[in-house]
Amino acid sequence: MNPVKPLLNINKIIKLLTVNSPAKILSLVMAIFLFMFHNINLLKIKSISSKLQIETANNLIITNIIPESVNLKLRGNENDIAGISGSEIITFIDLSAYKEPGTYHVPVQIIKSGTALNVDPLEISVEPADISINLDKLAVKSVPVFPDISGKLASGYYIISEKIEPSEIQIEGPEAGINAISEIKTETFDISDRYNDFSLQIELVQPGPSFTFRGNPIVQYSAVVKETSIQKDFSDIYISAVNLNEAFTAKITPETGGITLRGAYAELNAFVPDNGALIVDCSSISEEGTFELNVTPEIGQPLTLYSYQPEKVTVEITKRKE
Repeated sequence: MNPVKPLLNINKIIKLLTVNSPAKILSLVMAIFLFMFHNINLLKIKSISSKLQIETANNLIITNIIPESVNLKLRGNENDIAGISGSEIITFIDLSAYKEPGTYHVPVQIIKSGTALNVDPLEISVEPADISINLDKLAVKSVPVFPDISGKLASGYYIISEKIEPSEIQIEGPEAGINAISEIKTETFDISDRYNDFSLQIELVQPGPSFTFRGNPIVQYSAVVKETSIQKDFSDIYISAVNLNEAFTAKITPETGGITLRGAYAELNAFVPDNGALIVDCSSISEEGTFELNVTPEIGQPLTLYSYQPEKVTVEITKRKE
C-alpha cells in the first residue's frame, strides 16, 4: 500500500482548480449571480390594505385627520403570499413616547401574525412609511345641552314648558378647541303639527372628530303643549227680540251690535255667531210704546265673553196689523 497516493490526488485537484484561477472565479461568481437573479425573478408582489392601529398617551390627543388604513406591498413566492390577508399584518403607530403637544412624524410599525409568520422569504413595505401627527393636551369640560327644533306646532298651540335630561354633558377633546365650545346641540327634530305633550330621545351632535362625549350621547327631550287662547271681535250681529207677545212687533235701534270673545284658538276660529248671540227680552211688555231695554249676550261654553255692545237698545213696540 502506497500512502503517498491520496496526497497526490489532493494536490492534483488543487492544481486543476488553480489553473486559470481568475477566469474560473469569475465564472463561479457569474453562476451564483445568475442563480440569485433567477430566484429573485420568481418573487411576486402583492398589494393589500391593513387597518392602522394607534397607541396613544393618556394626556395627549390627536387633533388632525389620519388615515384609517395603510397600504402594504408583500414580496415573496407567489403561492406563499397569496393567502396573506391585511388582518395578518398588524400596522400601528406608537405615541407613548411623546409627552408634549406638537407635530411629529411617527413611523408606521408592523407585526406579522398568522400565515405571514411562516413565509420566507417575505419583504414588506408600508405606504406611507410614516404619519404626520398633531398632538394637543387632552381637556374635559361640562357644557349645557340645547334642543335644535324645526317646524311649528299645529296652529293655535305652543310649548309652555320643556325639559332636557341630562341638561349638560361632559365633553373631552384638544385643549385648544374645547375652550371655544359653549354648548352642545341635539340633532334637529321636527315638531310640525304636534298638538299634544310629547317626549323624544335625541342624539347629541358631536362638535368635531377630535371630540368625544363622556357618557350617553342620547338625551330625553320633553315638552308640555297648550292650546293658545285668543281674543276675537265679531260685529254686525243682529239683535233679536225674544219672548214678545205675538200681538206685537218690535223695532230695535240699533239693529246690530258686536261681541268680543276669548277662547281656544281652534274653537274660536271655527265659531260663527248666529242671530241669537245678542237678545232683548220683551216678556214684560204688554202695550205699545217705546222702551229702553237691556241687551243680553247668549254665547255658551267653552267660549268666554269678554265684552259686548250696545248694552241697551231702544225698542219700539207696535200692534201687529191683522
